[in-house]
Amino acid sequence: MEQKRFSVIIPAYNVENYIGKAIDSVLEQTYKNYELIIVNDASTDNTEEIVKKYEEKFKNVKLISHRENKASRRS
Repeated sequence: MEQKRFSVIIPAYNVENYIGKAIDSVLEQTYKNYELIIVNDASTDNTEEIVKKYEEKFKNVKLISHRENKASRRS
C-alpha cells in the first residue's frame, strides 16, 4: 500500500538558534513520504544559510525565502 504524501510547513524569522532542531525533528520521523517546506520571512540572522545546508543535503527539504518581512505588513 502506497503511503500518502503530505507537506510540513515551518515559518521562520530570525530563528537561527532553533531552526536546525525543528528541521531535525521532522527528518527523524519514521514516516518518510513528505516534503518539508521552510518559509523564511526575510530573516536578518543566519536562518536562511542554515536551511540552505539542509536543502542541499535532503531532497525533500525546500526553502522559500521572502526578501521583505510579510508578518510585519498590515492590510
